[in-house]
Amino acid sequence: MNVYLIASDSYKLVDVEVKKILQDSLNVIKYDLRVDSLTDVINEANYFSLTNEKKYIVVKSDSLFKASKKEDNEKEDSSNKDVKLLEKYLESPSDLSTIIFISYESPDKRRKIFKQIAEKGKAIVLPTLNKKDLTYKCIDLLKQKGYTASYDVANFIVENSYVNYDIMTNELEKIYVLLKPCILSISGLKGIVSVSLTSNVYSYISAIINRELEAAIKASKNFELLKIEPTMVLVMLAKDFQILYMIKSGVNLKELQINLKKEDWQMKAYLQNVDLYTISELKKIIIRLNDYDYKVKSGLLDKSVMLDLISLELCE
Repeated sequence: MNVYLIASDSYKLVDVEVKKILQDSLNVIKYDLRVDSLTDVINEANYFSLTNEKKYIVVKSDSLFKASKKEDNEKEDSSNKDVKLLEKYLESPSDLSTIIFISYESPDKRRKIFKQIAEKGKAIVLPTLNKKDLTYKCIDLLKQKGYTASYDVANFIVENSYVNYDIMTNELEKIYVLLKPCILSISGLKGIVSVSLTSNVYSYISAIINRELEAAIKASKNFELLKIEPTMVLVMLAKDFQILYMIKSGVNLKELQINLKKEDWQMKAYLQNVDLYTISELKKIIIRLNDYDYKVKSGLLDKSVMLDLISLELCE
């Protein structure tokens, strides 16, 4: 078996399946079809080293298998030269190369390329765990480490992990570090498990405004797992800088508060932050954020890296 597809919305579950195939091999080459082409991948698979050492090629490939807006997916696949090259490779794969395609989106099983990999290789599509499954999984994982958790306690952990396997395991790692094996209680976990989704976004915005790069990166690290849309965060960030610009310009604060429907504590926060910038700096930042918005909407910039670039630029 030389060609695999592993698909799941869980990064960690995909990683577990990949490691099963790699079997501790150190000869692993990684590609990402957002920046690399399938031609690069196939050329690598066909390349033989002088030592004839077996190699594994891991390819991040969400776009290759996701549902198309076009009605005829097979027709679209056939017209893609890269996909044709992969189809040809599947007819006679290299004995010394194993290609592992990974996708964090549900693949479209109607696509010709999916059918061919399922037929000539192996397609592993892991189902999304529902809340009940995650709760029992949580109990089992804790038990393996010597902890005892009731269904209610495990359910509390799952709910505060946004019913997401990857975030849940991150929370369990915190428990392993902070607590010795014991009988867990909800009251004992309240200071350990995650804060709310809204808090994550506002923590990121606050860190950007205060030019705290490390805090911004920390606050945004779960955005992809939480399915938080980067463009939504961009809009909220731009809006806050626009408010700071208006305050700096000398607008009537009472009227501004009424028009924006802001609470007193929110206005107090703006007033505390407004002196961090000159009016010229605020204007430049708003223009730059508009530039990011334009580049993402026009396809010139991948939104998955946009917030990282903003963090690096604005937290200098």
